[in-house]
Amino acid sequence: MQLSSPPATRSSWVGPDSYFDWLDSCKTHNKEAGFDVVLITHPRDEDDLPRMFPWSKHLERHERASLTKHLKPALGEAIETEALRVGILFLPLYAKDMIHPSTRAASRKVLEEGLKMAHQVGARLVCLGGLTGALSLYGRKLAPLATELGIVLTTGHAVTAISVFETYRRTLTDLEIDPTDSTMVVLGAGSVGGAFARLMLQQSRCPKKLVLVDKPSRQEHLISVCQSLQEYTSKTEISFELTESSGELLPDSICYDCTFLVTAVSTANVVDINRVAPRTVLIDDSQPYCWDREQAWQRCRTDHDIIPCEAGLIDCSNIGYRSRFPFDFAEQDQYGASSTSWSCLAEGLLLALQSDLPTTIGEPSIESILKYHKAFQHYEFGAATLQCGQNKLPIQTLKKMFV
Repeated sequence: MQLSSPPATRSSWVGPDSYFDWLDSCKTHNKEAGFDVVLITHPRDEDDLPRMFPWSKHLERHERASLTKHLKPALGEAIETEALRVGILFLPLYAKDMIHPSTRAASRKVLEEGLKMAHQVGARLVCLGGLTGALSLYGRKLAPLATELGIVLTTGHAVTAISVFETYRRTLTDLEIDPTDSTMVVLGAGSVGGAFARLMLQQSRCPKKLVLVDKPSRQEHLISVCQSLQEYTSKTEISFELTESSGELLPDSICYDCTFLVTAVSTANVVDINRVAPRTVLIDDSQPYCWDREQAWQRCRTDHDIIPCEAGLIDCSNIGYRSRFPFDFAEQDQYGASSTSWSCLAEGLLLALQSDLPTTIGEPSIESILKYHKAFQHYEFGAATLQCGQNKLPIQTLKKMFV
């Protein structure tokens, strides 16, 4: 993939040949090869494949799906900052493959191949992106192989929960919202959703009501989480709601009658944007998306009555991080470079910079989250600009809803 480079020294190699181009650069400058951090992730669906292979945009969707079955895990970008060497490694898997019971076992095998590939390119530390954390049972199923390969493994879920929280906090600041009389719904009380709720309840200004929503099969878990969360606060009333067994929302779901709707699930399009109440702030960290980005953006742009936000995006500019992979982040310079990182990779960056941080295997504890949050603030990371898809939100217009 040929991208124009900035006039400064090139610090990013992009595309399917990025690893080989980076190796050539190491040899030219007599530098030892190897990465401090490698993110293992995957394309969301067939529409994402042309980001790695631009020529595949000429293929039909089913042809891209067929092609993917013949691919191997591959590095898509190599990045050098003053302090770190970073690799982004893509698995030839789509979200639907990792979710569906019939393909989950095969997907785990591909994930193991990806970890071995990370070892081959000299990864010291590996973080898990997209659905790879959930696929590996929050890293537990991959941990023995990582130990065998001498790799430090972390899921990224601690900083992902922080990214959801920092996005929420940025909406409060940018839109001048007082949350103390509001209702917040967290759809998906798993590793990320539960961790976000724990961190949010540490703050002095919290919503009046917090409702956790999940599947009936997780009712015992929901009760346990609600009880543990209630120990953090006497100001917020905490309860739960169940979905249909499939994960579909009930017709009268509280998700359609709240101020903040925070979502972290793996069921596609369970939230109907047309039914979302006016003045709702949506913050989504779902894989695949649980509400339609195009519909949400159109409603935001034309009616100005909802605030649809991407979570999981971290501004890492303070450490000199610049990626040129075409992720379509809203913040990019004239060369297509962005200081925005996925939150799962940001956890790896922090762990590489500060080795005394705990790794995240299993659901992150509040103690672990607070340690990462302190490092997050120390290195001056921050929530990226509020955006829906690749569209920046019209903040000044949306603020009028809350005046």
